[in-house]
Amino acid sequence: MYATTSFAQSGNDGTRTAPPALTGLEWHAHAITVDGVTHSVPKGSRAGLMFEADKHTFTGHDGCNRVSGKAVVNVVQSAITFDSKYGATMIACYSPDYVDVTPSGGTYEARVTARTLTLTGPDGHVIALRR
Repeated sequence: MYATTSFAQSGNDGTRTAPPALTGLEWHAHAITVDGVTHSVPKGSRAGLMFEADKHTFTGHDGCNRVSGKAVVNVVQSAITFDSKYGATMIACYSPDYVDVTPSGGTYEARVTARTLTLTGPDGHVIALRR
């Protein structure tokens, strides 16, 4: 069973809130690993993600297009499960502007430190973000 809103629980009223270290912050893409190859994100890129755990959603930017979709936080396993369907604008662009920051469907391990968030997907897709 997924805890659907956070890594931390506030109060005794049963409401859950997402930790300040994850929710409501703009996480800027730093490096992306696809097919075992790590690519640095160009300096100044707008690529990144933002989570609204209470709404079970994420929004972001791949350097060219806005993206959004469903994301459920699993408190016990420190994981985020992304729906395989997401919305995106359709502005055509190519590397170096485009950054593969949109999580594919599935459960990603989520490691949060003071200023970094590393998402590791089931297919080896790694998204390293900084705030």
